[in-house]
Amino acid sequence: MQRVKQNGVFLFGIGLGLGLMVGTGMLIGALAARQDSEPQLPFPAELLQASASDSTSTMAIATGHISDGVEGLFVLDFITGNLQCQVLNPRSGQAGGLYQHNVSLDLAVQQGKQPRYLMVTGVAEFRVAAGSNVKPAGCILYVADANTGQYAAYMLPWNKALAQQNVGQTYPMQFLYGGNVRNVAIE
Repeated sequence: MQRVKQNGVFLFGIGLGLGLMVGTGMLIGALAARQDSEPQLPFPAELLQASASDSTSTMAIATGHISDGVEGLFVLDFITGNLQCQVLNPRSGQAGGLYQHNVSLDLAVQQGKQPRYLMVTGVAEFRVAAGSNVKPAGCILYVADANTGQYAAYMLPWNKALAQQNVGQTYPMQFLYGGNVRNVAIE
């Protein structure tokens, strides 16, 4: 009986000692890793910006960066081909801009055919001459017709001075360029 007690105490002591060694090793490892670690994926110092787009069978919407703290909502009606961008003025909470354009001619939509549009925005920083209040917005809008392969890119003129004065602005949306991805020669 005495021997069983001694073996039990001995085994308990070994288990306790091993457990303390493992725990101490883990504590030392955690402290060392904490002092020398840097994030594996460091985030940029500036805030991330994102745009979004979605569509149904008859309408598409997308958001895009217009200017500092200003975003535009692009809406494309598949039935009429009418494209609008509404810009909210962050100072007043009211409409700050309205831009319109019909994409049907730019995308060579055939009369009587229902187009299947795709629409997304991209970031752009246009270089312009100093002194002009009207400058291109911070995004380009891309529209494509999946039926024909035609695509077009558009930009918006933006007057930051008018926006700061809570004055609404309406300029024509400007066609930048376009083409057909199905006619591109691959060499």
